[in-house]
Parts: sequence; C-alpha cells; structure tokens
Amino acid sequence: MAAITSHQRKYLIAGAAGVLVAGAAYAFASFSPAFGPIAGTIVPQLYVDTLPNAQIPVRGRYILVDAASARLYMIEDGHVQDSMRVIVGKPETPTPALKSVINYETLNPYWHVGADLAKSLIAPRVLKDGNTYLTDRGYEVVTGWGPDARVLSPDSVDWKAVAAGNAQVYVRQRPGPANSLGQFKFDLPDGDGIYLHDTPKKELFALDERNLSHGCVRLEDAQRLARWLLGKDPPAASVPEQNVLLPQPVPIRISYLDPDSQTRLASLR
Repeated sequence: MAAITSHQRKYLIAGAAGVLVAGAAYAFASFSPAFGPIAGTIVPQLYVDTLPNAQIPVRGRYILVDAASARLYMIEDGHVQDSMRVIVGKPETPTPALKSVINYETLNPYWHVGADLAKSLIAPRVLKDGNTYLTDRGYEVVTGWGPDARVLSPDSVDWKAVAAGNAQVYVRQRPGPANSLGQFKFDLPDGDGIYLHDTPKKELFALDERNLSHGCVRLEDAQRLARWLLGKDPPAASVPEQNVLLPQPVPIRISYLDPDSQTRLASLR
C-alpha cells in the first residue's frame, strides 16, 4: 500500500472532522427540536409534532391561543408569523379549551349582553341609576339578537324580575368608542358563545396576569389580526355588524400549554 503523504493526511483529517461536525449538528437538532427552526436543520413536521396539545398543521394558516400564558400566535406553514398578548377568562369563568374555525370577521360589532350579565350587572344598575345608565353607555333593549330585532323602550322591562332571574331581557351595546368589543369581533361557530374581540381597555394588556374576562378572548391588537387574516387592510366599516368573509377559513385552537411546550412554541419562527 502506498504511503500517505503529508498533503493527503491534511485532507483526510479535514474530511473526517467535517463528517463529525455534521453528524453532531444533526443529532443535536434531532434531539433538540426547539432549536430546529433556528438552525434550519429540521423540516416543520418534526418540531410541530413536539407540540401535540397545539395540533399545529404543517401547511396553511392557523391560530393558536395559549390561555395559560394569555398569548395568541399567528402561524403559517408551521412557523409563527406574529403573536400578541390576549386577555382570557377569570378563574371562575375560564376560557375553555376548544377547536374551531374563523370564517369571517365582524367590523363595528354590537355587544350582545349575555343573560347572566343582564341579570347580575345591567338590571341592578338600571334599578339604581335609572335609564341613564343604559343611554350613557350606549345600551339598548331589543326584541332579540337577529338582524330584524326592534329596539324597545327600557320602561317596558320589569327590571326587578330580571334581577331576580324571573324574566329575560335582550340588551345590546351599540358600536362606538365605548363598545366592549371595540371595532372587531371574530366569531367561532363551535365556540359555544366564546369568541375573539377587540377592546377599548388597552391598558390591561400591560398586566402580567391577564385572566380578567368572562371567558371570551380579548385581543391586544385586533386590527393586526384582522389584517393578517384578510391578507390586506380591512375595509372601513359603513354599517354596524359588517361581516367580511376571509379568503379561506382559518382553523383556531384554544389550549393550555405547559411551560416546556411554550418554550418550544416560541422557537417556531
């Protein structure tokens, strides 16, 4: 066998070192999928599969709300494109884990006050402050939630019976600066009354503990989400409750991720 020259030995050593480094990098990425997107060594399927509670698809757009950290993620093709803070349910009215889809966004929404709030909040305040409580806050009594609902006089309601739970009343808040849903609402057909919405109380997003709602998800920047879902700026609303169809439905999941999953999710950039 011919002797190996000094020149050949240098190339053999360099080649072996390259193989070792490449093998180590692959092994590190394989067993540390959270670093895969940063290193660029792992296909999306591998590190997406490390988040089973999130059920992130490898292709297409997807919204994930982690109620545990009160944060929303906008995901496309397995990568986080953007995120924002959210406000989720109080301990006594927690935001439920669910899976649904967003088909459209509503501009200038009415806030339809639920029966529980009408009983515990609206009726006692009307009994205390009179009809000015309603007019000052843009509330109106209506015949129902449908598009053909008629506005009724507050004097036609037995507010004592409503406060006692013996009568039902339909109350909605008109669109405007004080509207509790802000300028945008995102309905969830499988949400059982839970939806995403804007809010005029932006100062609450500076809090570390953001479990403050009655179950719905309040958005730090609803217009940014609306723009991402549409792929363009949303149109200027000309009427109340203007529904704008999305180019295609976007699946959404609300989940409670553990700290390890939150760390892995943060790496899906």
